[in-house]
Amino acid sequence: MVDENQRDLRRGRLPIKLIMPKQGTERRVPGGGTPPQPFREVDAQYRKRLSNQVGAIQEAILPQLKLTKAAPVRVKIMSKAAAKSHRPEKLFSDQSCPIIGAGRLGELFIKATPLGLERLAETIKHNTSEQITKELSCIEGIEAVTPAFRRRGLDARDILRRSPRRRNGFITRVRLFNFAPDADHPGLVANFKAVCSERGIRLDQRGYSADSFIYAAECQTVADLEALSRIIGVRSISHMPLVRTIRPHMLNQQALPVLPIRDATDTDVPVVVVVDSGISDQIPALNSWVVGRIRDVSPPYDQNTDHGTFVAGLICWGREFNPTLDGLDSGPCAVFDLQVIPNDDPARGETSALLESELLSSLDAALQQHANTYKVWNLSLGTDSVCSLDEFSELAEELDNLQEKYQVSFVISAGNYAIPPLLDFPRTPAQLEHGRITSPADSVLGITVGSISHVDYKANGPKQHHPSAFSRHGAGPNYIIKPDLVHYGGSCSTDAAYAHGIRSVTSNGLAEDLGTSFATPLVSRTLAQIYHQITPTPSPVLARALLTHHARDPRSGARVPDGEENFLGFGLPAALPYCLECTPHTATLVFDDTLRPGYFLEWDDFPYPPSLKRNGKYFGEVWMTLAFGPARGARWGTEYCETHIDAHLGVYRDRISRDTGVIKQVFTGLVPPEHRNPGELYEAYQVEKLRKWAPVRTYYGRLNDNGERGNRWRLMLRLLTRHGIEKDESTFKPQPFSLIITIADPERRAPVYDEIAQIVRNRFQAQNLAIRTRMRVQGQT
Repeated sequence: MVDENQRDLRRGRLPIKLIMPKQGTERRVPGGGTPPQPFREVDAQYRKRLSNQVGAIQEAILPQLKLTKAAPVRVKIMSKAAAKSHRPEKLFSDQSCPIIGAGRLGELFIKATPLGLERLAETIKHNTSEQITKELSCIEGIEAVTPAFRRRGLDARDILRRSPRRRNGFITRVRLFNFAPDADHPGLVANFKAVCSERGIRLDQRGYSADSFIYAAECQTVADLEALSRIIGVRSISHMPLVRTIRPHMLNQQALPVLPIRDATDTDVPVVVVVDSGISDQIPALNSWVVGRIRDVSPPYDQNTDHGTFVAGLICWGREFNPTLDGLDSGPCAVFDLQVIPNDDPARGETSALLESELLSSLDAALQQHANTYKVWNLSLGTDSVCSLDEFSELAEELDNLQEKYQVSFVISAGNYAIPPLLDFPRTPAQLEHGRITSPADSVLGITVGSISHVDYKANGPKQHHPSAFSRHGAGPNYIIKPDLVHYGGSCSTDAAYAHGIRSVTSNGLAEDLGTSFATPLVSRTLAQIYHQITPTPSPVLARALLTHHARDPRSGARVPDGEENFLGFGLPAALPYCLECTPHTATLVFDDTLRPGYFLEWDDFPYPPSLKRNGKYFGEVWMTLAFGPARGARWGTEYCETHIDAHLGVYRDRISRDTGVIKQVFTGLVPPEHRNPGELYEAYQVEKLRKWAPVRTYYGRLNDNGERGNRWRLMLRLLTRHGIEKDESTFKPQPFSLIITIADPERRAPVYDEIAQIVRNRFQAQNLAIRTRMRVQGQT
């Protein structure tokens, strides 16, 4: 390791230190808890109201139960009782009607059977134990699932009108309730398929995972859709979303300059898969950077490649075309062309549309062939479906499944708001509602990109480095931070009268254009560089953490302020090599490890540079990025993410007991989570307040100018789970995570790197984060 350090130092690099796994101390989380306290009085009248509701359900669904044996029932609970510790799992148990899913905040689904409903009614009437009384107190109502609920309040005609037409019918998307694993679930599916067969409704599950129980259903009439709405196993029915790109504007066209050409023998370059409308094969310079092609659009709909070509040009030559933009490195990057989006511009020929299910099928087939080779897939596309705050979209869930299955990263555009007047910054209350991100930008494992302005409008438009007027904002469902990052995607005035795009290549030369579609490839190329430069190839979680860790507010170069993360995410990512190296006054450590439920990992006496400790007090600043791929359960609605990691870094301090005079050591955190976004709606279980259950969290602490007293430092991480997923040891695996910690001297004087490197050598098994020597691109200009 000493030789390795010396080699890096001779090359002028100060490498990041990778702490090898299994060096933290694993300790069991202490038990405890308070006795159950009811949320309200549970008297005879309250019990009678709930038991009457159960009786009404028995009458309403009894005829259907003869066909399926079991039916989903909706339970509404108090929002402040949504925490895991308050879940009514004794009331709704395997002995009565077990919980089989969740929807929006305060919404549970239970599996009802005739015997289960009888037992539930008896429990409600007569069980007076403390636990059951507490659980009864959180129930707002118990009711049957209705056709209107399955249609999310829409009229059947409205859904059919929005559904794309194919063959002889209209394509809708149907999702079933998921009882699995359960002996009654096959009956639910069989009943659904029987009704569809009887009515001649064609079903197609291609593109969707088998256990999603999502289908494309071809309805011919409103009566067909109404029949689907009445099927007891159907959870939701909607129009099948169409996947589109923005129609390019192509402003200020110019002749194409002479561009660098890749030598075909040079294969040592990062590659981004461009999932788009296709890349033109009529531009020789660009053609040299295309390492492969898949055409999933049939003639004559495959001729309009303007959008995909523009995206590819930014990946290959973003800095050459836009030399004044920050955050772009000069490293080479090639592209793979995955053409999936057909022409939708009547001026360019015959038009067609891409169904959500068709996109998923194309992606799955391409990933089977190329996921091991290409890790970054650029999705500058979207739908017109605005993301909910409390449910993840079906498309996002399926993209998450593909990313987990194939261990790749999707980089996804946040979506564009296109109705003038466009969006101000700060946003108005109405804009906060209407300007939210669109599916699939709510993908948990995907990296969503918003656009910022590279020009400064004095009035009627954004200032430089502020969110572009068309760039949609978060938060995502469950209040996860979306967009994750931002980049320069062009700018325009809010009345759309003036536009300043970023530059890239088109079939006719060089042009300007604008949209989150064109901010996205600039992030994709940086992520591809991270994957390529690190050897061996990092996991998607580590790559995402490294991409995020050095992102900063483009306006100030500092942290994104609390309250603005829904517009700027974690900021503008840093270009290579900055995000993969340290400086003499900073030291970065990477912990790539796993956590088990019921335990926490602790690194006591955590290394801190001696030069940042004076007169018994610590100085400096610390920032951390924690990333992990949470376990997920699509049937749990807003509770889609089923694992969460808490991280704490701070010091032990002496505290003298007033009663005994005994000195105790007490832990005090000094690096708090950022973007805590205080609010009331989810306050009870810290979803909105602390971004709980989010897949990426950042922490930042600048120690007091007068120093922070403490004996020694301590790092602690703990895994939280829900829905009892940790109980099945055959399927639940320890949760991997990547934690990046940077310790810095803001005065840029202390030899932080040398001191931390010395401590790490003495106390840890560690190695340098290995970076390959960047290959010089052979070719001509």
